[in-house]
Amino acid sequence: MLWSLIKRCDTGTNVKIQVHSEPNLSLQTRVFKRIYICLGALKNGFKAGCRDFLRLDGTFMKGPYPGQILTAVGLDSNNGIYPLAYAVVESENTNSWTWFLENLAEDLDLTPRCNFTFISDRQKGILPAIAKVFPAAEHRYCLRHVYENMKLSCKDKVLEDLVWKCGKATSIPGFDKAMEYLKKVNEHAHAWLCKIPPKHWARAHFTGRALSDAVM
Repeated sequence: MLWSLIKRCDTGTNVKIQVHSEPNLSLQTRVFKRIYICLGALKNGFKAGCRDFLRLDGTFMKGPYPGQILTAVGLDSNNGIYPLAYAVVESENTNSWTWFLENLAEDLDLTPRCNFTFISDRQKGILPAIAKVFPAAEHRYCLRHVYENMKLSCKDKVLEDLVWKCGKATSIPGFDKAMEYLKKVNEHAHAWLCKIPPKHWARAHFTGRALSDAVM
């Protein structure tokens, strides 16, 4: 089969397939549920030269078959996107994200106490999955998604630049100053943003252990 050929040609490639349970064991076929793929060459390259930083995201599949694609990408030394692993799953939920992250942990030899940094949107399924599989990891929220969420309740075009100024401030005093200015412009937007701990979205509050100040 195709994945067997890939694994033979690219040593270290990991392919995991899940099917729906079938009570009738006499049937020769099974209904597909999920597939996870991490190519060996990409895995080895990531381990050799990329930072302990991964961007996680999911997107809907277009076409006749329902489902979603989950992806994990890193940043190379030029801050270019470095694809690492992907999966096709039934939907983007806590169970599918947990399965994806557990496979990723196996490929990268990560333990629950690892010091990795992940960045993602605030999709409800991914937050508990990361907390479960990597409880010690730093988890950032993509600032673009934060702003897109804020727009739903704060429809003010002026806010975009102000939010980015808060998120990209490089010091605590600079962050506090930017937040104070945001409050003067729009108190509702300031109150909304304050509900999200700045350690997840503001550069000034990142730990720095990922050696990357990316906010998206």
